[in-house]
Amino acid sequence: MFELSKQRLTADNQFSKIQTRSLSHARIVSETEKLIQHREDNMLKLRGLRLAKEANVKQAGLAAQIKTKSRRRPGFK
Repeated sequence: MFELSKQRLTADNQFSKIQTRSLSHARIVSETEKLIQHREDNMLKLRGLRLAKEANVKQAGLAAQIKTKSRRRPGFK
């Protein structure tokens, strides 16, 4: 009877070790996925802001070109 109890304890200990490793691994994977998702969201936000800024700069540049062209007097280069 004592041998079965010892085997049972050994099996329970091994199971607990495996379960702990599995839970730790799952937690690490979950945290990593959260970090990756946060990084991707931030990157998309920053990309959108950059593209909007570039569009504003381009639009301002075109507006400045139109103003300088309209200021010229005919016949002068």
